[in-house]
Amino acid sequence: MNIAICDDDKGVCSQLEGWIEQYNYENATRLYVDVYHSAETLQQQLQSGQWYDMLFLDIELPQKNGIELGQMIRSAWKMDLIYLVFISGKSNYCMDLFDVHPLNFHLKPLKHKDVVKDIDLVRERVNTGTLAFRYREDGVYKSVCLKDVVYFVGAGKGVEVHCKDGRVAFAGNSLQQLCDIYEKHGFSRCHKSYLINLNYVSEYSMSKVKMSDGKEIIIGKSRRKQFKDEFINHELMED
Repeated sequence: MNIAICDDDKGVCSQLEGWIEQYNYENATRLYVDVYHSAETLQQQLQSGQWYDMLFLDIELPQKNGIELGQMIRSAWKMDLIYLVFISGKSNYCMDLFDVHPLNFHLKPLKHKDVVKDIDLVRERVNTGTLAFRYREDGVYKSVCLKDVVYFVGAGKGVEVHCKDGRVAFAGNSLQQLCDIYEKHGFSRCHKSYLINLNYVSEYSMSKVKMSDGKEIIIGKSRRKQFKDEFINHELMED
C-alpha cells in the first residue's frame, strides 16, 4: 500500500513516517511512504501517474493549500479511490472538506492511535475491496477502477489492460493471478489469453463474444460450458 505525507512541517512528516514504520514492524506489513513539503510537488507526481492509496494532507501549505489539492484530486482528476486524511492546526476547516469526501480530519498535535485507526481502515478497504486494479508501470504505481476495465489480455510476461475509455495499460501480473482474484467479481476467462468483464459483453454466441469496444473474442472449446454458466449467472444477478 502506498502512502504520501504532504506537510511543510518536517517534524510532523518525521512523526508520521516513524509511526508508519512502527506499524510495518508491529503488523508485518509493507506500507511504502513518500514525503512532500508542498502541494505543487505532490501534484506533479500525481499528474505523472504516481499512485497513492492514502494521503495525509496538511491544509495550511504555502501557495496551493491542501483543500485546493484535494478538490483537484476529486473533481479535476476523478481520483475517487484515494483516501484523504486532512491535518491542520486549526478546526475551522471542517465545513470546507465535505466536497472532497475525506476519510478523516485530525487536529495537530496528531495522536498515534488516530493515525493507526485510519491506516487500519484503509488497509481493510484496499485489501478486501475489488473497486480498483492497482499495478506498476515503468516504475510508477498506478490504478484503474475495476468497473472501467473491459478486458485483460495476456501479453508476453504480463497483461494488457483495456479500459472503456480506450486506454491500454500494461501490468506485470500474470493472467492466472488476475483470474484467481477477479473471476468471482464479474470477470470470466473465456479464452486462455483473455479475462473479460461480463458487464461489457454486447453480443454472445456459443463460439465467441463481442465486447462493447467492438473486439470479438473466441471462446475456447474447453471453456464454452463454463462460460455459458458464468454468463447466465451474471445476467441473473444483474436482473
